[in-house]
Amino acid sequence: MFRTLIRAAFAAALLGLPASAQAQGRLVIVGGGLQDDNAQVYGAFLEAVNTRAEARIAVIAGASGSPATSGGRMAEVFAAHGFDADRVNLVRLAVMDDRDTPADESRWDRGAWSDEQVAVIEAADAIWFTGGDQMRLTRLLLQDDGTDTPMLTAIRQRHAQGATLGGTSAGAAIMSARMIQRGDTLTTLVEPVLDAHASEDKMESGRLSLGQGLGFFPLGLVDQHFEERARLGRLARALVETGAAQGFGIDEDTALVVDPASSAFWIAGAGGVSWVDASDAHSGETSGRFGVEGLRVSYLSAGDRVDWDAGRVSIPDYKSATVGNEYFRTPVASGGGMALPPAGLPEVAGEGLVDNSASSAVERVSFAADGRAVIYRFSQTADSQGYWGRDSEGEARYSILRVGLDILPAHVAVSVISSEQGQAND
Repeated sequence: MFRTLIRAAFAAALLGLPASAQAQGRLVIVGGGLQDDNAQVYGAFLEAVNTRAEARIAVIAGASGSPATSGGRMAEVFAAHGFDADRVNLVRLAVMDDRDTPADESRWDRGAWSDEQVAVIEAADAIWFTGGDQMRLTRLLLQDDGTDTPMLTAIRQRHAQGATLGGTSAGAAIMSARMIQRGDTLTTLVEPVLDAHASEDKMESGRLSLGQGLGFFPLGLVDQHFEERARLGRLARALVETGAAQGFGIDEDTALVVDPASSAFWIAGAGGVSWVDASDAHSGETSGRFGVEGLRVSYLSAGDRVDWDAGRVSIPDYKSATVGNEYFRTPVASGGGMALPPAGLPEVAGEGLVDNSASSAVERVSFAADGRAVIYRFSQTADSQGYWGRDSEGEARYSILRVGLDILPAHVAVSVISSEQGQAND
C-alpha cells in the first residue's frame, strides 16, 4: 500500500515536467555498479520480454573497452534472471578492440550504418547499453553534425513502438538530451566549465564537460554513481550550465524506472535517486567563482513512485513521517572531512534535518589544497518532508522531499599546529 502526497510547491515542480507525447517503452536507467543478483532492477528491465516466447534483447556494448566480453556477460546475467541467452544479440558497434577475443572489435566502428546491425535493433524488444565511456557511445551513434545515424533512428523507432531501453553507468549518462561527459565534483565547482570539444588532456583535468546525449529521457539531466562519487555539486552545476530545470542522480546498484506512457517513474534497487529541482534557483559568480542558491533536493528510494502529470508522489506505507516525529534530537556537526559521518542525502538531509528536531540547517564544506572551497548549505523549509522505515528485507530507507540547498563559494586556510606552538599555548 502507498501513501499519496500532493503538496502545492512539490506539485508545481511535478507539473512542470513534460507530458508523454506518445506511447513509448520503459526506460531502466541504472547508476552503475549493478550487481548480478539485483532482482528488482533486472526484473524491471525484463518484465515485458520475459512473458514473450520470441522476444529478443539487443546489447550495445560500444561504451566498453571489452565490448565482446561485456556483451557475452550480459547474456549470462539475463539468463540467470530467466531470459533465454540464445535470444540475446550483441550489436557489432564499438571503437575499442577487446583483447580477450581474436577479433578486432574496433573495426565495428561503422556498425551504426550497417544494414545487418540495424536489423538486430529492429528485431529487438529490449535494448541494453553497457557501461564504459559515454562519449564512445555518442561518437558511434551520432553523426558529426549531431544528427542520428541509421541505428539510432532504429532505436528511437523501437522505443516509440514499446521496446524497453536500459543502461548502466555510461549507458545511463547517454539517456538525457544533454550529457555530462566528464568532471569531478570539487573541480567542477571551483573551475570554469570546459568546451564540449576540448582536447582529451583537458577532459582529464577534472573540469565539467557537457555534450550531446541521445535524449531518450524526457525529464532532465542524468548523473550516475551518484552518492558513491559525491556528485551532487556536479549535477547542480550541470543544471545551471544547461538551463535544465530537473536533474536525477542515481546511486549504484539502483535504477530510475520510467514509464513515459503513464507519465510515472519509480525507484528500484539498493540505493536511491537524488532529484534536484533547479526551477526556482538563481546562480552567479562571486570573484569569478560559481555559486547557486534556491535548489530543492529530494531523495527517493525503492518503491517510491512519482506520477508527474497528476503532481503526485506515492511513498510505501512501511515508511512513517519524520517531521513532527523526529528520531534524532542532537544537532549534527557542520564542517567537512573524514572525521565527520558520511555526507550522503540520507545522512545529511535525513538524519540531519527532516528526522532531527534539533536542526533546521546543516552545512558541509569541501576544499582544495589551495584553499578554494565550497559550502553546501541544506535547510529545512515549510515544504520539506521526510519518511523513514524498514522494507521487507529489513533495510532502512528514507524518502526526503523538498530540502533547500545552496552551494556557496568560500575560501579556507588550514595550518598544522606544531608541538612547539602547542607547548607555547599551554
